[in-house]
Formats: sequence, C-alpha cells, structure tokens
Amino acid sequence: MRRMIFVVVAVTALALAGVAAAQTSGAHFTKGGFPVCKDAGKVVECTAELAGLGGETVVATVVANGSTVNNTCTSPGGNSSPGQNPATPVTAGGTQTITNPKNGRASIDVTTATPTVTPKDAGCPNNNWTVTFSDVKFTTYTLTISQGGVTLFACSGSFARVGGSNDGDTSTPIC
Repeated sequence: MRRMIFVVVAVTALALAGVAAAQTSGAHFTKGGFPVCKDAGKVVECTAELAGLGGETVVATVVANGSTVNNTCTSPGGNSSPGQNPATPVTAGGTQTITNPKNGRASIDVTTATPTVTPKDAGCPNNNWTVTFSDVKFTTYTLTISQGGVTLFACSGSFARVGGSNDGDTSTPIC
C-alpha cells in the first residue's frame, strides 16, 4: 500500500513538473509577429507578438550600440561650440515588463533610453559643460525575451547601412 501511494505521489509530481515546463516551452512568435527593430531617432524600438506563454511575468530587454551625431558642448554661461569628438560611441538599453500575459499572449514594445554622452567623451573643455547631439547612428542591437527567469529568445541584429542607421530604418533580428 505504501509503495502504491509513493508511486501515485511520484507520478503526480512528475506530471505537474511537466505542466510547469510546458507552459513556456511552446512560446513562439505569432504569424506576422516576428521581432522588428527600428531606429526611432535617438532610441531603438523593438516590437514583437508572442503566443504560447504561461502566466508568469515576461521581460523584454533591448541593448543597442551606435555613435552620436553632431555633439555640441555648451558652457555654464550658455555658449555653444561643436564638440571636439563630433561622433561618440554609445550604448543604450531599455526593458519592458509584462506581469500578466493575457491568454498566453504578449505584445512586446520595448525602447532603449536615450543614451548620454559625458563632457569628457565629447571633448568639451571640462565636466561643467553639457553635451547635446542631434541623432544616434545605431549599428547593432540585442533583444532578449524571458519568462519566469528563463530566456525564451535571444535575438541579435544590425542595421545594414554603412556608418549606422538613419531615422526610420528597420531591421529584423536573428533569433
């Protein structure tokens, strides 16, 4: 009798573990929902549509690399001059958290923050100056989508244009 109870408990535990694993193992991009990332000026925005998710929190993270365009240094007195380093390499990131995927589906729309450039990196006279720039030419990016702490998709992509992207350029990453 004890052996029978042990077998029933063990089988039930294995079945429940399989259900928990299956909740996220079927995650996939919907038809027409494969990731697309675009240069939206000083940020990169990535969108996608997922289905086959469990009910756990979904986290999408994008990290993009590029260079600023037309750095301008402004003195504490308000006088502007071009930066000595007119194009500065930058990295920017952003995260979207979806706490309750509805019916196993989630719409991803994650955007990087606008990158910052230090006065030193821009070639300004000292750290009392501020830096502005007109645009970012993005080159590469990564998009990671996870659920319940498990990575579902690790995607990477680049913008095809030599020297970096222009505003509005789109790219489909490889996942």
